[in-house]
Order: sequence, then structure tokens, then C-alpha cells
Amino acid sequence: MANPEHVKVMKKGVKAWNAWRKDNMGVRPDLSGMKLKGRELSYANFMVTDLSGCDLSGSNLRQAYMTHANLSDANLEGATLSRADMRNANLANAVLRNSDLFEGLFVRAVLYRTDLTDCDLRDSIFIGAFLQEVDFSGSDLTGSDFTRARINEVKAEGTTGFSA
Repeated sequence: MANPEHVKVMKKGVKAWNAWRKDNMGVRPDLSGMKLKGRELSYANFMVTDLSGCDLSGSNLRQAYMTHANLSDANLEGATLSRADMRNANLANAVLRNSDLFEGLFVRAVLYRTDLTDCDLRDSIFIGAFLQEVDFSGSDLTGSDFTRARINEVKAEGTTGFSA
């Protein structure tokens, strides 16, 4: 369950959130289960934040900083995450269907049963990522880098630019 203090700060917007994060770098924020559907969250600092079970569908998370974030069971369907930094993030059971993930950073991220169908993943980086039962069906992965990624039982029907 989300921390009420953290929710209160997030409701003030990205500028207030990022300022609070700067002043509280030792805190592991908990926004789990929060409804953030359709929000403007570009450049948000969600480093080490618990966003598990959040509804972020349709939100703009362009260039958001989400390293070490917990996005398990989150709904990010139709979200804009171009150039988002998700290094070491947990994306287990997350839904990102129809999302813009152009140039996304997924270095050492955990993607287990993650729904990435019909996504723009061009030039994304999955170096050292763990991908188990991920669905890339219909997605464009042109130019993406899967160097040293552990890939198991991935669905890739109708993808462009994927060869594992």
C-alpha cells in the first residue's frame, strides 16, 4: 500500500516530486497501487520507487528515471516511455501493450511475463536483461540490443527487427 506522505507529494506534480526526491535521497518511495492514468510525468525521478500495481496507462513518462523501480503488475498500456531509463527495474507481469518505448533503457531489467505487444521498441537496449515469457508480438525492435540478455520462451510473432 502506498505511503500517504509520498502520494501527497506526487499529487503536487513532477516538479514538486523531483524537488522532494532531491531532498530525500535516502527514502525508498512507495506509490504502489496509485492511480496515475493519463498523467504528465516526463522527467520524473522514480529511482528505487515502488510503483507496483500502479495504473500509469496513457501517461507520458518520456525520459523518466526509473532505475531500480518496482513496476511489477503495473499497467502502462498506451504510455509514452521513450528514452525512459529502466535499468535494473522489475517489470514482472507489467502490461505495456501499445506503448512508445523508443530508445528505452532496460539494462539488467527483469521482464517476466511482461506484455510488450504492439510496442515501438526501436533502438532500445536490453543488455544483460532477464526476459522470460515476454510477449513482443507485433512490436518493432529494429536496432535493439540484446547483448548478454537471458531470453527464454519469448513470443515474437509479427515483430520487426527481432532475432534471438
